Amino acid sequence: MSDSIDNHPDTLDKLIEHYPIVFKHLNKTGYHNLPAGWYKIMNRLCSELSVILEEALEVNPETPEEPLFSVLQVKEKFGGLRFYYMMNTKDDELYRRIQTAVDNAEDTSYSTCQITGNIGVLCKDGSHFMTLCEESRISMGYKIVGNG
Repeated sequence: MSDSIDNHPDTLDKLIEHYPIVFKHLNKTGYHNLPAGWYKIMNRLCSELSVILEEALEVNPETPEEPLFSVLQVKEKFGGLRFYYMMNTKDDELYRRIQTAVDNAEDTSYSTCQITGNIGVLCKDGSHFMTLCEESRISMGYKIVGNG
């Protein structure tokens, strides 16, 4: 069985539907997963990216051979959000604006519980990391990173 996005319906599906300009060239062959608690973070990111991409595409329309922006992968890794993308541009300002938006979303994930969306901290159980609120951390038996 292929491990494509079609096999992992989750909150990412809602974002794909609401932000077609962001996900127009989504790599559907990669593994994608968006924990429910990070939906608001990704919604904010996609909203920002939509505005940036709409402005950029008005100035420089893309071609099918060279899309301006492609989402490669969205997932959790080591307790944080990862949003991998590719851009075809020589516009440093455009790249900086997109990278700043992505960096802010990824940074915010480290203080947001990936299960509930409440305030969270980076936790671990063995070698597995998650960002969790206190209630989720206790119920799952995770320890706060740096506190044993």
